[in-house]
Amino acid sequence: MDVNWTLLLPREAESVGKARRMLRDTATLAGVDPEVSFDLGVALTEACANVIEHAGQAEGYWVAAGISSDRCWIDVIDNGVGFAPRRLTEHAAGTSRWQWARIAPVPTQEAPAPQSAVSQASVSQMSESGRGLMLIEALCDRVDIRNHPARGAMIHFERDLKPQTQLAA
Repeated sequence: MDVNWTLLLPREAESVGKARRMLRDTATLAGVDPEVSFDLGVALTEACANVIEHAGQAEGYWVAAGISSDRCWIDVIDNGVGFAPRRLTEHAAGTSRWQWARIAPVPTQEAPAPQSAVSQASVSQMSESGRGLMLIEALCDRVDIRNHPARGAMIHFERDLKPQTQLAA
């Protein structure tokens, strides 16, 4: 089953929960593993929070998402001021602080840490700016940021899926 949807949301904090609930409900319907659904919800929350905090004069923003048998993709698009050019240069070069602030997970005796784990120490050592993008990159398999200065920005992120169970028709 493929599911796609788009929401046009007001640029206010209450809209984040609406987008997250829509994603969670869609992921549940599609049989996505609850832990993966939770991770995607955190990534979506961070992307929406970035729009609310940094999109300048934008009145609203769009969230589009799709879930297929093998992946989930999410776009968060605003028509605000866009990302600072320095941030995009760092992101493209792989030198952004959210890239290099990641610390390799340390396996425990119980079970190895997931590869996308973000250490609490690395997060607390960073300034507040950039944490959301770091989390999105840690929780997703692919992240792409598109910038249109003075016209807005888009963050696209994807996560590969392994279906939990097949749902009965």
